[in-house]
Amino acid sequence: MNKKRDWIAGYIMVAPAIILFLVVGLFTLLFSLWMSFHHVQAGSLISSAKFAGLANFKEFLLGGDTVMTRMFWNSLRNNLTIAVSMVLVVVPVSLVLAVLLQNVKWFSKGFRTIYLIPMVTSSVAVYYVWQGIYDPAGSLNSLLSAIGLESLIARNGWLGELNRSLPSIIVQTCWGAIPATLILYVAGLQSVDMQLYESAEMDGATAIHKLLHITWPVLRPITAIAVILTINGAMQIFDNIWVMTKGGPAGSTQVVNVLVYQEAFVRGSLSVANAMGWTVFLITFVLSLISLRALRSKT
Repeated sequence: MNKKRDWIAGYIMVAPAIILFLVVGLFTLLFSLWMSFHHVQAGSLISSAKFAGLANFKEFLLGGDTVMTRMFWNSLRNNLTIAVSMVLVVVPVSLVLAVLLQNVKWFSKGFRTIYLIPMVTSSVAVYYVWQGIYDPAGSLNSLLSAIGLESLIARNGWLGELNRSLPSIIVQTCWGAIPATLILYVAGLQSVDMQLYESAEMDGATAIHKLLHITWPVLRPITAIAVILTINGAMQIFDNIWVMTKGGPAGSTQVVNVLVYQEAFVRGSLSVANAMGWTVFLITFVLSLISLRALRSKT
């Protein structure tokens, strides 16, 4: 009887969370999926929606709307460029910093107090600071001028030139993403039994042997998580680009989420916007599966 009462009490306690998930989470996901297969315009009644099949997807994927198709593929290419760049920069830099934090005492004392700044600072304020750094009269151009590298100065600002805007966004995004990945690696390194290193040293193991046979087996699943989170973050990027460039100049920093926002709230095409969102979700899911398979443990 007591077990049954405890069982009922447990379900009563988790019921609010389950109801909230079903109403806010699952329902909105299913409703978004439903909208992507129907024609629904902003301000129109749901009852007036008409089934569209794959027409919404064809509009931006297969040239149903030539301009929209070109904008979508350009945006997706920018997302993938950001994702690859972040994986190649954020993951190794975070690992190196984590090793330094664990092994170099003079480095860890000061660095531990500042590496969380990107996580605890207001994101919008950070974006405006970076916008100021990249400004034509900003600190980056001033620094280049001061050290005699005038040829590298961006006359229109680093966010205002076609060939420099996206790399500038990538630098800012990587800077903001490193702390979270760094925390994962710090936690992973602290879970390694130091006696294993001592035993390996007694057996004559080199630093490379210790890295491959002791450290890497622990860090491999953490690296898989870090890569997946980095890819997800890159594919969902929106706020920093919207604040700093709004996708410009000439679409050079346009990403899919900015395009989704414009399609839904500027042009009023909710159906196409939801179809874009689900397309990006499927691409992100596939990339995550590939990363997980590539980095999964062989044991």
